[in-house]
Amino acid sequence: MTSVQRLGLALFLFASPAWAQAPQPVGAAEQAKPAVEEERPDFQPLRPAEPEPEDKGSAEPAPAVPPPPVVPVPVPQAAPAVQPPPPPPMPPMAEPAPARQSLSLPLWVTVLALLTGAVLALLGGALTMRGLRRGELAERRRSVAASLATELDTRRLAFESVPLPPNVDAGVSFVSSVISMAGIDCAFRAAQGQLFLFSPQLAANISVHYAAVQRVADFVKGQSMAAAVRMLQANRLGGHPCPDAGAMREAHVELDAAFRGLDKVILSLRAQAR
Repeated sequence: MTSVQRLGLALFLFASPAWAQAPQPVGAAEQAKPAVEEERPDFQPLRPAEPEPEDKGSAEPAPAVPPPPVVPVPVPQAAPAVQPPPPPPMPPMAEPAPARQSLSLPLWVTVLALLTGAVLALLGGALTMRGLRRGELAERRRSVAASLATELDTRRLAFESVPLPPNVDAGVSFVSSVISMAGIDCAFRAAQGQLFLFSPQLAANISVHYAAVQRVADFVKGQSMAAAVRMLQANRLGGHPCPDAGAMREAHVELDAAFRGLDKVILSLRAQAR
């Protein structure tokens, strides 16, 4: 017995109780009910009352009524098992097509391709790092240029207010002004290691300016100390240690030379700070 026949038999056995319990139509129920019920063991028939015979001679026996025919009870026949159609035969499997032969490249071509890819990757990385480095340097250049331009402009305004010698009061104010002006160099001290961001000529002009002003301040300070020593030697206490008029004029000339051309330097720094 095949698997399909087993499946059909199992479905028939599973569905037969449901078919037996299914309600039958009304016409079928009336036909199935027998006209004459069978006698049961405990059945006791009742005798009907006998009628009084009026005339025994004239009375004729009633013809016997034949019992109605017994209609056989139809036995429900099981529906034939529906066998599912056999599955269609599997189509013959096509033979696999022969695999395409892969193109085998020579070894030197593979090595050359790898080297080319590595070189391109290195070049791309180098260009990217160079771009990032240039952006960082440009940002640093703008910051340093802005701070130096502000400080040099402040020193230029301070130089314009320096008094001219040679009188005594002007000499004392000249010394203090030059020394104070030379102390305005915080931005230059912070930017000394970053002057390479500018052009060589601009960096040289900035360095020369600060060095010249500092030299004049040191010279004026030394002349003031020498004047103070001379005052102590002459026992003239309470005066102002003012340097000589000639020394102050020389110092002012050198200071003027240090600030000559500073306007162009400030303009260049402000242009690079944008």
